[in-house]
Amino acid sequence: MGLIFKDADSKPVDPKTVRNRTILLSLPFAIVGLLALVLVLHDEIVSGFRMEKQMATGLLSVAIVCGGLIALIFGISAKKQALKLSVSETDPDKPWLEREDWASGRIASSSRKAVLLLWIFAAFWCAVSAVICLAVVPQQLHEGNPVALIALIAPVIGLAIVSFALNTTLAWGKFGRSIFKMSAVPAALGGALAGEIQVKTKLQPQHGLHLCLSCVRRTTTGASNNRHASEQILWQDEKWLRADLPHPEFNATGIPVFFKLPDHLPESTASPGDGIHWRLEASAELRGPNFHAAFDAPVFKLLEPAAPSDDPTLQYQISLDEIRQQIHSGIQVKDLPDNGKEFIFPAGRNPGFASGATIVCLIWTGIIALLIWKRAPLPFLLVFSAIDVLMTAFVFDLWFRRSRVVANPEGLMVQRAWFALKKDQRFQTSEIRSIASDVGATAGHAVYYDLKIHTRDRKEFLLAKNVNRQPEADWLVRQMITALKRPT
Repeated sequence: MGLIFKDADSKPVDPKTVRNRTILLSLPFAIVGLLALVLVLHDEIVSGFRMEKQMATGLLSVAIVCGGLIALIFGISAKKQALKLSVSETDPDKPWLEREDWASGRIASSSRKAVLLLWIFAAFWCAVSAVICLAVVPQQLHEGNPVALIALIAPVIGLAIVSFALNTTLAWGKFGRSIFKMSAVPAALGGALAGEIQVKTKLQPQHGLHLCLSCVRRTTTGASNNRHASEQILWQDEKWLRADLPHPEFNATGIPVFFKLPDHLPESTASPGDGIHWRLEASAELRGPNFHAAFDAPVFKLLEPAAPSDDPTLQYQISLDEIRQQIHSGIQVKDLPDNGKEFIFPAGRNPGFASGATIVCLIWTGIIALLIWKRAPLPFLLVFSAIDVLMTAFVFDLWFRRSRVVANPEGLMVQRAWFALKKDQRFQTSEIRSIASDVGATAGHAVYYDLKIHTRDRKEFLLAKNVNRQPEADWLVRQMITALKRPT
Protein backbone atom coordinates (compact mmCIF):
# COMPACT_ATOMS: atom_id res chain seq x y z
CA MET A 1 0.00 0.00 0.00
CA GLY A 2 3.02 2.25 -0.10
CA LEU A 3 1.89 3.28 -3.56
CA ILE A 4 -1.20 4.92 -2.02
CA PHE A 5 -0.16 5.96 1.49
CA LYS A 6 3.33 7.30 2.17
CA ASP A 7 4.80 7.60 5.64
CA ALA A 8 5.78 11.06 6.73
CA ASP A 9 9.45 10.14 7.19
CA SER A 10 9.79 7.98 4.08
CA LYS A 11 11.59 9.03 0.93
CA PRO A 12 9.57 10.79 -1.77
CA VAL A 13 8.14 8.54 -4.41
CA ASP A 14 9.76 8.99 -7.81
CA PRO A 15 6.92 9.72 -10.31
CA LYS A 16 8.80 7.93 -13.09
CA THR A 17 9.18 4.81 -10.92
CA VAL A 18 5.48 4.88 -10.04
CA ARG A 19 4.54 5.27 -13.71
CA ASN A 20 6.76 2.39 -14.85
CA ARG A 21 5.46 0.18 -12.05
CA THR A 22 1.87 0.94 -13.02
CA ILE A 23 2.53 0.19 -16.70
CA LEU A 24 4.13 -3.16 -15.82
CA LEU A 25 1.19 -4.07 -13.57
CA SER A 26 -1.38 -3.06 -16.19
CA LEU A 27 0.28 -4.75 -19.18
CA PRO A 28 -0.75 -8.37 -18.39
CA PHE A 29 -4.35 -7.34 -17.80
CA ALA A 30 -4.38 -5.35 -21.03
CA ILE A 31 -3.16 -8.40 -22.95
CA VAL A 32 -5.74 -10.65 -21.28
CA GLY A 33 -8.46 -8.10 -21.94
CA LEU A 34 -7.57 -7.79 -25.63
CA LEU A 35 -7.49 -11.59 -26.00
CA ALA A 36 -10.86 -11.90 -24.27
CA LEU A 37 -12.30 -9.19 -26.53
CA VAL A 38 -11.15 -11.13 -29.60
CA LEU A 39 -12.74 -14.31 -28.29
CA VAL A 40 -15.99 -12.53 -27.49
CA LEU A 41 -16.25 -11.21 -31.03
CA HIS A 42 -15.41 -14.54 -32.62
CA ASP A 43 -15.36 -18.05 -31.19
CA GLU A 44 -12.54 -19.32 -33.33
CA ILE A 45 -9.67 -17.02 -34.28
CA VAL A 46 -6.92 -19.59 -34.53
CA SER A 47 -7.62 -23.04 -35.85
CA GLY A 48 -7.95 -25.53 -33.05
CA PHE A 49 -8.28 -22.94 -30.28
CA ARG A 50 -11.78 -22.58 -28.82
CA MET A 51 -13.21 -20.92 -25.75
CA GLU A 52 -16.78 -20.43 -24.68
CA LYS A 53 -18.03 -16.88 -24.87
CA GLN A 54 -19.06 -17.00 -21.23
CA MET A 55 -15.50 -17.72 -20.13
CA ALA A 56 -14.11 -15.09 -22.50
CA THR A 57 -16.55 -12.53 -21.15
CA GLY A 58 -15.44 -13.41 -17.63
CA LEU A 59 -11.80 -12.90 -18.56
CA LEU A 60 -12.65 -9.55 -20.10
CA SER A 61 -14.54 -8.48 -16.98
CA VAL A 62 -11.65 -9.52 -14.70
CA ALA A 63 -9.17 -7.60 -16.87
CA ILE A 64 -11.33 -4.48 -16.84
CA VAL A 65 -11.84 -4.62 -13.06
CA CYS A 66 -8.13 -5.19 -12.37
CA GLY A 67 -7.11 -2.48 -14.78
CA GLY A 68 -9.60 -0.13 -13.14
CA LEU A 69 -8.23 -0.90 -9.67
CA ILE A 70 -4.67 -0.21 -10.82
CA ALA A 71 -5.76 3.05 -12.43
CA LEU A 72 -7.59 3.96 -9.21
CA ILE A 73 -4.49 3.27 -7.12
CA PHE A 74 -2.33 5.38 -9.43
CA GLY A 75 -4.96 8.13 -9.46
CA ILE A 76 -5.23 8.24 -5.67
CA SER A 77 -1.44 8.43 -5.37
CA ALA A 78 -1.18 11.23 -7.93
CA LYS A 79 -4.07 13.10 -6.32
CA LYS A 80 -2.54 12.88 -2.85
CA GLN A 81 0.81 14.16 -4.14
CA ALA A 82 -0.89 17.03 -5.97
CA LEU A 83 -2.93 17.99 -2.90
CA LYS A 84 0.12 17.87 -0.66
CA LEU A 85 2.07 20.06 -3.07
CA SER A 86 -0.74 22.60 -3.39
CA VAL A 87 -1.24 22.84 0.37
CA SER A 88 2.35 22.89 1.59
CA GLU A 89 4.47 24.48 -1.11
CA THR A 90 2.39 27.07 -2.95
CA ASP A 91 1.28 30.57 -2.15
CA PRO A 92 -2.48 31.05 -2.68
CA ASP A 93 -1.74 34.55 -4.02
CA LYS A 94 0.65 33.08 -6.59
CA PRO A 95 -1.12 30.09 -8.20
CA TRP A 96 1.47 29.84 -10.98
CA LEU A 97 3.89 28.40 -8.40
CA GLU A 98 1.81 25.18 -8.38
CA ARG A 99 3.68 24.10 -11.49
CA GLU A 100 7.42 23.75 -11.44
CA ASP A 101 7.85 24.77 -15.09
CA TRP A 102 5.73 27.90 -14.59
CA ALA A 103 7.61 28.87 -11.44
CA SER A 104 10.97 28.56 -13.22
CA GLY A 105 9.77 30.36 -16.36
CA ARG A 106 11.05 27.51 -18.56
CA ILE A 107 8.16 25.65 -20.21
CA ALA A 108 8.85 22.55 -22.28
CA SER A 109 6.93 21.47 -25.36
CA SER A 110 5.38 18.01 -25.66
CA SER A 111 7.72 15.27 -24.48
CA ARG A 112 8.71 11.79 -25.61
CA LYS A 113 5.95 10.46 -23.36
CA ALA A 114 3.32 12.09 -25.61
CA VAL A 115 4.84 10.38 -28.67
CA LEU A 116 4.78 7.02 -26.86
CA LEU A 117 1.15 7.47 -25.82
CA LEU A 118 0.26 8.35 -29.41
CA TRP A 119 1.81 5.11 -30.66
CA ILE A 120 0.02 3.11 -27.95
CA PHE A 121 -3.29 4.64 -29.03
CA ALA A 122 -2.49 3.96 -32.71
CA ALA A 123 -1.61 0.32 -31.95
CA PHE A 124 -4.78 -0.19 -29.91
CA TRP A 125 -6.96 1.39 -32.62
CA CYS A 126 -5.38 -0.73 -35.36
CA ALA A 127 -5.69 -3.92 -33.28
CA VAL A 128 -9.39 -3.35 -32.58
CA SER A 129 -10.01 -2.36 -36.22
CA ALA A 130 -8.29 -5.54 -37.44
CA VAL A 131 -10.38 -7.70 -35.11
CA ILE A 132 -13.61 -6.08 -36.28
CA CYS A 133 -12.73 -6.31 -39.97
CA LEU A 134 -11.46 -9.91 -39.83
CA ALA A 135 -13.89 -11.40 -37.33
CA VAL A 136 -17.10 -9.40 -37.55
CA VAL A 137 -17.43 -7.99 -41.07
CA PRO A 138 -17.08 -11.33 -42.98
CA GLN A 139 -19.64 -12.98 -40.71
CA GLN A 140 -22.11 -10.11 -41.14
CA LEU A 141 -21.67 -10.11 -44.92
CA HIS A 142 -22.23 -13.89 -44.96
CA GLU A 143 -25.50 -13.30 -43.11
CA GLY A 144 -26.56 -10.77 -45.76
CA ASN A 145 -25.86 -7.53 -43.85
CA PRO A 146 -24.02 -5.20 -46.28
CA VAL A 147 -24.22 -2.28 -43.82
CA ALA A 148 -21.30 -3.95 -42.00
CA LEU A 149 -19.03 -2.50 -44.69
CA ILE A 150 -19.26 0.80 -42.79
CA ALA A 151 -16.85 -0.76 -40.28
CA LEU A 152 -14.13 -0.56 -42.95
CA ILE A 153 -13.87 3.14 -42.11
CA ALA A 154 -12.07 2.15 -38.89
CA PRO A 155 -8.86 0.83 -40.56
CA VAL A 156 -8.78 3.90 -42.83
CA ILE A 157 -8.83 6.11 -39.74
CA GLY A 158 -6.16 3.82 -38.24
CA LEU A 159 -3.87 4.43 -41.22
CA ALA A 160 -4.32 8.18 -40.78
CA ILE A 161 -3.44 7.87 -37.07
CA VAL A 162 -0.33 5.81 -37.88
CA SER A 163 0.73 8.39 -40.48
CA PHE A 164 0.29 11.20 -37.95
CA ALA A 165 2.21 9.22 -35.30
CA LEU A 166 5.05 8.57 -37.77
CA ASN A 167 5.34 12.26 -38.69
CA THR A 168 5.24 13.21 -35.00
CA THR A 169 8.01 10.70 -34.22
CA LEU A 170 10.20 11.98 -37.06
CA ALA A 171 9.68 15.56 -35.87
CA TRP A 172 10.57 14.59 -32.29
CA GLY A 173 13.73 12.84 -33.48
CA LYS A 174 14.78 15.92 -35.46
CA PHE A 175 13.81 18.77 -33.10
CA GLY A 176 13.64 17.16 -29.66
CA ARG A 177 12.07 19.15 -26.85
CA SER A 178 11.81 22.92 -27.30
CA ILE A 179 11.84 25.34 -24.35
CA PHE A 180 9.88 28.57 -24.01
CA LYS A 181 11.91 30.85 -21.74
CA MET A 182 9.68 33.63 -20.41
CA SER A 183 10.98 37.15 -19.84
CA ALA A 184 8.68 37.63 -16.82
CA VAL A 185 6.66 35.13 -14.78
CA PRO A 186 3.74 35.20 -15.02
CA ALA A 187 2.54 37.07 -18.09
CA ALA A 188 0.12 39.73 -16.92
CA LEU A 189 -3.33 40.40 -18.36
CA GLY A 190 -3.19 43.89 -19.80
CA GLY A 191 0.56 43.49 -20.26
CA ALA A 192 2.44 41.19 -22.61
CA LEU A 193 3.61 37.61 -23.00
CA ALA A 194 7.29 37.84 -23.95
CA GLY A 195 10.28 35.55 -24.13
CA GLU A 196 12.12 33.23 -26.48
CA ILE A 197 11.48 29.74 -27.81
CA GLN A 198 14.73 27.80 -27.79
CA VAL A 199 15.00 25.06 -30.43
CA LYS A 200 17.90 22.62 -30.36
CA THR A 201 18.46 22.71 -34.10
CA LYS A 202 18.92 25.31 -36.83
CA LEU A 203 15.55 26.07 -38.39
CA GLN A 204 15.47 27.09 -42.04
CA PRO A 205 11.77 27.61 -42.85
CA GLN A 206 10.77 27.67 -46.50
CA HIS A 207 8.28 30.53 -46.09
CA GLY A 208 8.76 31.85 -42.56
CA LEU A 209 7.58 30.91 -39.10
CA HIS A 210 4.08 31.20 -37.65
CA LEU A 211 3.43 32.15 -34.00
CA CYS A 212 -0.04 31.85 -32.48
CA LEU A 213 -1.32 32.59 -28.96
CA SER A 214 -4.79 31.34 -28.00
CA CYS A 215 -6.93 31.62 -24.89
CA VAL A 216 -8.89 28.35 -24.75
CA ARG A 217 -11.65 27.19 -22.43
CA ARG A 218 -11.48 23.39 -22.11
CA THR A 219 -14.62 21.59 -20.92
CA THR A 220 -15.39 17.91 -20.32
CA THR A 221 -19.03 16.82 -20.35
CA GLY A 222 -20.95 13.58 -20.14
CA ALA A 223 -21.08 10.61 -17.78
CA SER A 224 -17.96 8.76 -16.66
CA ASN A 225 -18.34 6.15 -19.41
CA ASN A 226 -19.14 8.64 -22.17
CA ARG A 227 -17.09 11.76 -21.55
CA HIS A 228 -16.46 14.32 -24.27
CA ALA A 229 -13.82 17.05 -24.18
CA SER A 230 -14.35 20.26 -26.14
CA GLU A 231 -12.42 23.50 -26.53
CA GLN A 232 -13.71 27.01 -27.11
CA ILE A 233 -11.28 29.64 -28.34
CA LEU A 234 -12.02 32.89 -26.49
CA TRP A 235 -9.27 34.99 -28.07
CA GLN A 236 -6.41 34.51 -30.49
CA ASP A 237 -3.54 36.50 -31.96
CA GLU A 238 -0.85 35.46 -34.44
CA LYS A 239 2.32 36.66 -36.15
CA TRP A 240 4.44 35.61 -39.11
CA LEU A 241 8.22 35.93 -38.83
CA ARG A 242 10.87 35.84 -41.53
CA ALA A 243 13.17 32.85 -41.96
CA ASP A 244 16.33 34.73 -40.86
CA LEU A 245 15.75 34.15 -37.16
CA PRO A 246 18.56 34.60 -34.61
CA HIS A 247 20.84 31.63 -33.96
CA PRO A 248 22.38 31.97 -30.48
CA GLU A 249 24.44 28.83 -31.14
CA PHE A 250 25.71 27.14 -34.27
CA ASN A 251 23.08 24.40 -34.22
CA ALA A 252 20.22 26.15 -32.38
CA THR A 253 17.50 28.71 -33.06
CA GLY A 254 15.97 31.38 -30.84
CA ILE A 255 12.44 32.45 -31.77
CA PRO A 256 11.44 35.80 -30.20
CA VAL A 257 7.93 35.93 -28.73
CA PHE A 258 5.87 39.03 -27.94
CA PHE A 259 2.08 39.27 -27.69
CA LYS A 260 0.12 42.09 -26.08
CA LEU A 261 -2.58 40.66 -23.82
CA PRO A 262 -6.08 42.08 -23.28
CA ASP A 263 -7.12 42.70 -19.69
CA HIS A 264 -10.68 41.30 -19.81
CA LEU A 265 -9.94 37.60 -20.34
CA PRO A 266 -9.78 34.89 -17.61
CA GLU A 267 -6.62 33.65 -15.92
CA SER A 268 -4.82 30.38 -16.58
CA THR A 269 -5.78 27.14 -14.85
CA ALA A 270 -2.81 25.32 -13.35
CA SER A 271 -4.23 21.81 -13.77
CA PRO A 272 -3.99 20.21 -17.23
CA GLY A 273 -7.70 19.30 -17.42
CA ASP A 274 -10.76 21.53 -17.60
CA GLY A 275 -10.34 25.28 -17.31
CA ILE A 276 -8.60 28.16 -19.08
CA HIS A 277 -5.40 27.46 -20.99
CA TRP A 278 -3.22 30.02 -22.75
CA ARG A 279 -1.60 28.05 -25.55
CA LEU A 280 1.45 29.34 -27.42
CA GLU A 281 2.25 27.55 -30.69
CA ALA A 282 5.14 27.88 -33.14
CA SER A 283 5.18 26.14 -36.52
CA ALA A 284 7.10 26.21 -39.78
CA GLU A 285 7.19 24.28 -43.04
CA LEU A 286 10.59 22.66 -43.55
CA ARG A 287 12.22 20.14 -45.83
CA GLY A 288 11.35 16.86 -44.15
CA PRO A 289 9.14 16.86 -41.05
CA ASN A 290 7.60 20.23 -40.28
CA PHE A 291 8.34 22.01 -37.01
CA HIS A 292 5.59 22.44 -34.43
CA ALA A 293 5.85 23.18 -30.72
CA ALA A 294 3.10 24.03 -28.21
CA PHE A 295 3.42 25.50 -24.72
CA ASP A 296 0.92 26.05 -21.89
CA ALA A 297 1.81 29.55 -20.68
CA PRO A 298 0.89 31.12 -17.29
CA VAL A 299 -1.24 34.24 -17.71
CA PHE A 300 -2.68 35.89 -14.59
CA LYS A 301 -4.16 39.14 -13.36
CA LEU A 302 -1.59 41.16 -11.42
CA LEU A 303 -2.22 44.19 -9.24
CA GLU A 304 0.52 46.19 -10.93
CA PRO A 305 1.32 44.69 -14.34
CA ALA A 306 4.55 45.85 -15.90
CA ALA A 307 4.25 48.12 -18.89
CA PRO A 308 4.78 46.24 -22.18
CA SER A 309 8.33 46.57 -23.42
CA ASP A 310 9.43 47.04 -27.00
CA ASP A 311 8.38 44.26 -29.36
CA PRO A 312 11.52 42.28 -30.38
CA THR A 313 9.59 40.54 -33.17
CA LEU A 314 9.04 43.74 -35.19
CA GLN A 315 12.31 43.41 -37.11
CA TYR A 316 11.39 39.85 -38.18
CA GLN A 317 7.69 40.29 -39.04
CA ILE A 318 6.78 39.87 -42.70
CA SER A 319 4.30 41.96 -44.67
CA LEU A 320 0.65 41.09 -45.11
CA ASP A 321 1.14 40.49 -48.84
CA GLU A 322 3.69 37.78 -48.03
CA ILE A 323 1.33 36.30 -45.43
CA ARG A 324 -1.50 36.14 -47.98
CA GLN A 325 0.80 34.38 -50.43
CA GLN A 326 1.88 31.85 -47.82
CA ILE A 327 -1.67 30.99 -46.73
CA HIS A 328 -2.81 30.86 -50.39
CA SER A 329 -5.62 33.32 -49.77
CA GLY A 330 -8.30 33.23 -52.45
CA ILE A 331 -9.88 36.54 -51.36
CA GLN A 332 -9.62 39.22 -54.05
CA VAL A 333 -9.48 42.98 -53.40
CA LYS A 334 -9.92 45.44 -56.28
CA ASP A 335 -9.96 49.23 -56.52
CA LEU A 336 -13.04 50.77 -58.19
CA PRO A 337 -13.24 54.02 -60.19
CA ASP A 338 -15.64 55.64 -57.67
CA ASN A 339 -13.07 55.69 -54.85
CA GLY A 340 -14.43 52.37 -53.64
CA LYS A 341 -13.14 48.84 -53.19
CA GLU A 342 -14.54 45.47 -54.17
CA PHE A 343 -13.96 42.39 -51.98
CA ILE A 344 -14.66 38.98 -53.49
CA PHE A 345 -14.83 35.88 -51.27
CA PRO A 346 -14.92 32.86 -53.63
CA ALA A 347 -16.72 29.60 -52.87
CA GLY A 348 -14.70 26.65 -51.59
CA ARG A 349 -11.65 28.76 -50.70
CA ASN A 350 -10.93 26.61 -47.60
CA PRO A 351 -10.74 23.11 -49.14
CA GLY A 352 -9.09 21.50 -46.12
CA PHE A 353 -11.80 22.69 -43.72
CA ALA A 354 -14.56 21.82 -46.20
CA SER A 355 -13.14 18.35 -46.91
CA GLY A 356 -12.90 17.50 -43.21
CA ALA A 357 -16.47 18.63 -42.60
CA THR A 358 -17.62 16.59 -45.62
CA ILE A 359 -16.00 13.41 -44.28
CA VAL A 360 -17.65 13.89 -40.88
CA CYS A 361 -21.01 14.47 -42.58
CA LEU A 362 -20.65 11.30 -44.70
CA ILE A 363 -19.81 9.23 -41.61
CA TRP A 364 -22.84 10.63 -39.83
CA THR A 365 -25.03 9.83 -42.84
CA GLY A 366 -23.66 6.27 -42.78
CA ILE A 367 -24.67 5.97 -39.12
CA ILE A 368 -28.21 7.03 -40.05
CA ALA A 369 -28.28 4.41 -42.81
CA LEU A 370 -27.25 1.80 -40.25
CA LEU A 371 -30.02 2.93 -37.90
CA ILE A 372 -32.56 2.66 -40.69
CA TRP A 373 -31.28 -0.82 -41.61
CA LYS A 374 -31.58 -1.95 -38.00
CA ARG A 375 -35.04 -0.34 -37.71
CA ALA A 376 -34.09 1.93 -34.86
CA PRO A 377 -36.90 3.72 -32.95
CA LEU A 378 -38.39 6.71 -34.75
CA PRO A 379 -37.31 9.35 -32.16
CA PHE A 380 -33.65 8.35 -32.62
CA LEU A 381 -34.00 8.57 -36.40
CA LEU A 382 -35.62 12.00 -36.21
CA VAL A 383 -32.94 13.45 -33.91
CA PHE A 384 -30.04 11.99 -35.92
CA SER A 385 -31.65 13.06 -39.21
CA ALA A 386 -32.14 16.64 -37.97
CA ILE A 387 -28.46 16.84 -37.04
CA ASP A 388 -27.53 15.40 -40.42
CA VAL A 389 -29.59 18.06 -42.20
CA LEU A 390 -27.78 20.82 -40.28
CA MET A 391 -24.39 19.26 -41.04
CA THR A 392 -25.25 18.93 -44.73
CA ALA A 393 -26.31 22.58 -44.87
CA PHE A 394 -23.04 23.60 -43.19
CA VAL A 395 -20.97 21.56 -45.69
CA PHE A 396 -22.98 22.96 -48.62
CA ASP A 397 -22.30 26.48 -47.35
CA LEU A 398 -18.55 25.80 -47.07
CA TRP A 399 -18.28 24.54 -50.64
CA PHE A 400 -20.72 26.78 -52.52
CA ARG A 401 -21.23 30.05 -50.65
CA ARG A 402 -19.61 33.08 -52.27
CA SER A 403 -19.75 36.68 -51.09
CA ARG A 404 -19.11 40.06 -52.67
CA VAL A 405 -18.73 43.31 -50.73
CA VAL A 406 -18.49 46.74 -52.34
CA ALA A 407 -17.46 49.63 -50.08
CA ASN A 408 -17.44 53.31 -51.08
CA PRO A 409 -18.15 56.65 -49.37
CA GLU A 410 -21.88 56.14 -49.93
CA GLY A 411 -22.03 52.87 -47.99
CA LEU A 412 -21.74 49.09 -48.31
CA MET A 413 -23.34 46.63 -50.69
CA VAL A 414 -23.25 42.96 -49.62
CA GLN A 415 -24.14 40.12 -51.97
CA ARG A 416 -24.29 36.47 -50.90
CA ALA A 417 -24.85 33.76 -53.50
CA TRP A 418 -25.27 30.00 -53.76
CA PHE A 419 -25.25 29.10 -57.46
CA ALA A 420 -28.07 31.17 -59.04
CA LEU A 421 -29.64 32.07 -55.68
CA LYS A 422 -28.53 35.55 -54.62
CA LYS A 423 -29.31 37.89 -51.74
CA ASP A 424 -28.35 41.60 -51.67
CA GLN A 425 -28.20 44.04 -48.77
CA ARG A 426 -27.28 47.72 -48.74
CA PHE A 427 -26.16 49.92 -45.85
CA GLN A 428 -25.77 53.67 -45.98
CA THR A 429 -22.66 55.15 -44.40
CA SER A 430 -24.83 56.99 -41.85
CA GLU A 431 -26.29 53.63 -40.71
CA ILE A 432 -22.94 51.97 -40.01
CA ARG A 433 -21.55 52.15 -36.48
CA SER A 434 -18.56 49.80 -36.92
CA ILE A 435 -17.09 46.90 -38.87
CA ALA A 436 -15.19 44.17 -37.01
CA SER A 437 -13.85 40.64 -37.27
CA ASP A 438 -15.01 38.02 -34.81
CA VAL A 439 -14.21 34.36 -34.11
CA GLY A 440 -16.48 32.15 -36.19
CA ALA A 441 -16.05 28.45 -36.84
CA THR A 442 -13.22 26.44 -35.30
CA ALA A 443 -11.66 23.16 -36.48
CA GLY A 444 -9.22 21.76 -33.95
CA HIS A 445 -6.73 24.55 -33.24
CA ALA A 446 -7.60 26.40 -36.44
CA VAL A 447 -9.84 29.47 -36.12
CA TYR A 448 -11.89 31.03 -38.91
CA TYR A 449 -13.08 34.62 -38.64
CA ASP A 450 -16.34 36.27 -39.69
CA LEU A 451 -16.56 39.88 -40.84
CA LYS A 452 -19.55 41.68 -39.33
CA ILE A 453 -21.17 45.08 -39.60
CA HIS A 454 -22.75 46.76 -36.56
CA THR A 455 -25.43 49.36 -37.27
CA ARG A 456 -26.34 52.36 -35.14
CA ASP A 457 -29.63 50.73 -34.13
CA ARG A 458 -27.60 47.94 -32.40
CA LYS A 459 -28.14 45.30 -35.07
CA GLU A 460 -25.49 42.96 -36.44
CA PHE A 461 -25.16 41.67 -40.02
CA LEU A 462 -22.73 39.23 -41.59
CA LEU A 463 -20.47 40.45 -44.40
CA ALA A 464 -18.32 37.36 -45.05
CA LYS A 465 -17.51 34.05 -43.36
CA ASN A 466 -14.52 31.81 -42.73
CA VAL A 467 -11.51 34.08 -43.25
CA ASN A 468 -8.80 31.68 -42.14
CA ARG A 469 -6.20 34.11 -40.68
CA GLN A 470 -6.67 36.91 -38.19
CA PRO A 471 -4.13 39.32 -39.79
CA GLU A 472 -5.97 39.08 -43.10
CA ALA A 473 -9.37 39.47 -41.41
CA ASP A 474 -8.23 42.61 -39.56
CA TRP A 475 -6.64 43.97 -42.75
CA LEU A 476 -9.90 43.46 -44.69
CA VAL A 477 -11.79 45.34 -41.99
CA ARG A 478 -9.34 48.27 -42.20
CA GLN A 479 -9.62 48.33 -46.00
CA MET A 480 -13.44 48.50 -45.81
CA ILE A 481 -13.35 51.28 -43.22
CA THR A 482 -10.85 53.24 -45.34
CA ALA A 483 -13.09 52.92 -48.43
CA LEU A 484 -16.08 54.21 -46.46
CA LYS A 485 -14.18 57.30 -45.26
CA ARG A 486 -12.65 58.27 -48.61
CA PRO A 487 -13.64 61.73 -49.83
CA THR A 488 -16.05 61.76 -52.74
